[in-house]
Amino acid sequence: MGTLKRMIERRLTKAVTSFYDPLVDLAIGNQTIKIPLSHPLRQNVDVHPYMNHNLGRLALYISKKRGNVKVIDIGANVGDTVAYIKNYVDAPVLCIDGDKKYLDILKQNVAKYSNVASCLTMVGSENKSTNLALKKERGTAFVTESAEANTMRTIDNILEEFPSFSDSSLVKVDTDGFDTIILKACAEYLKARQPILYFEFDPYLARIQNDDPFSIVPYLKECGYEYIIFYMSNGEYLLSCTLSDDKLVNEMVHFFSGRKVELYTDICAFSKKDKDIYDLAVAEEVAFFRRARNY
Repeated sequence: MGTLKRMIERRLTKAVTSFYDPLVDLAIGNQTIKIPLSHPLRQNVDVHPYMNHNLGRLALYISKKRGNVKVIDIGANVGDTVAYIKNYVDAPVLCIDGDKKYLDILKQNVAKYSNVASCLTMVGSENKSTNLALKKERGTAFVTESAEANTMRTIDNILEEFPSFSDSSLVKVDTDGFDTIILKACAEYLKARQPILYFEFDPYLARIQNDDPFSIVPYLKECGYEYIIFYMSNGEYLLSCTLSDDKLVNEMVHFFSGRKVELYTDICAFSKKDKDIYDLAVAEEVAFFRRARNY
């Protein structure tokens, strides 16, 4: 009955929001944000209670080991990542997104925090004006041709404007298939800083963007990363391993390939210098889901 109710609600929402899409309140833990009625996050929060809370817990683990944590959020959308993180630790967050409408909503949502900054731009391998733009569809975005010039900036250029985030210990990327492309565009920064990475990885979408999904692991190793945690797309812990375990990692890429966005993974990557945080995260995540599932 619950599934039928949700299906009817989705159809009604789609019909209504085709001509009227107001902002509505959404509770994320003990935080509340405003999102468009059409935004799929409303259904995701209801159906997948663990989704994205792992990112907040990760920020907490970093703060326990390092005493403080700063976050760079690439693909910040309407500010939901900020809300998830603020449930666990009052970390400064730099929110980056290329969609003005979403960033305007984000600014409303983060106005109550004194340590959140925002930047309207796409992230790429060079600084330039581009005729590419982000087109919104059901709460997410993809790149399309635009009649107007838009901004693309490197992560280093952005951090010249926001220097207090240069030493960020956590970088989150969620850009619907462009995640690995953006990470590769940040090569110099990643090699120099090696922040903990949390990014959406969907081999199906990566291939649509002409990026080889099997190339991300060798790239991360080149940047100095050694340890990795795989999460299911609903936020549940799946497994951890070293990036040197080629057979297991490649099998994971195979497992999530060809799913047509119905199933993907979120990856958390740690450099050798952050092995203590990796060990804590693995232990705490296993313990969390043992309590959650009561076994």
